[in-house]
Amino acid sequence: MGRKPIYGVCHICGVEGPLTFEHVPPRGAFNDKPVIKSIFENFITKGPDEEIKGKIQQKGAGAHTLCSSCNNDIGAWYGNDFIDWTYQALVLHDKSDGKGSIYYPFHIFPSRVLKQIITMFFSANGEGFARGNPNLVRFVLNTDHKYLEPKIRIFAYLMTGSRMRQTGIAGLGSTDGRFTIMSEIAFPPVGYVMTLNSDPPDPRLVEITHFSKYGYNDFETIFLRFSKLPIHLSLPGDYRSKEEIMKAYEENTQNRD
Repeated sequence: MGRKPIYGVCHICGVEGPLTFEHVPPRGAFNDKPVIKSIFENFITKGPDEEIKGKIQQKGAGAHTLCSSCNNDIGAWYGNDFIDWTYQALVLHDKSDGKGSIYYPFHIFPSRVLKQIITMFFSANGEGFARGNPNLVRFVLNTDHKYLEPKIRIFAYLMTGSRMRQTGIAGLGSTDGRFTIMSEIAFPPVGYVMTLNSDPPDPRLVEITHFSKYGYNDFETIFLRFSKLPIHLSLPGDYRSKEEIMKAYEENTQNRD
């Protein structure tokens, strides 16, 4: 017997019905191996070297979030070009030094890459995200639609470390008084951050919002200066090294004594 369909509301178009499994990122972007699916509370309490336990998801990272129409159309429109971008990022990841702050040419369809990234954020967030951002829905579902609303900004970085993470919209405070509203998807070799009416959580992130100014068929060579940022915790916006994490832990422990 086949598996029972999973019903719900499509995270993009809002139609209620059977949902398909959406790989985040696309399966061809190195997301074809089993991953551990665990509840957020399990992730948030684990240190850099602690094992995270949960259900093994054989098909890769993702969930049943999109109707078949959105899944098939968006995959056909943007998927292969996003995969090509990811392979180019992997080359840069392997070539770069520990910091990775070098300019590198990407030969891409910028609009297609960006629209696939935003599709991933629709899946990472609940169905209400689309209702609150109708212009973002139009941007993804209309291949010719250009430019994002000023409140939406997209950033990227090369990632290292021992964690993958995916978080919906969350508020992140900092010690200097800044407050960031953001969503994050970190899956090797690239991590992505979407901010809403906020500056990025870290100045080392490279902004790619300007990809939205290109048309669907515009193929460009774009130089980007990526930084390599470590992911050791499941906290969104946290790019501290293991040494920085342990130092903060020791200081907090001493302050409690």
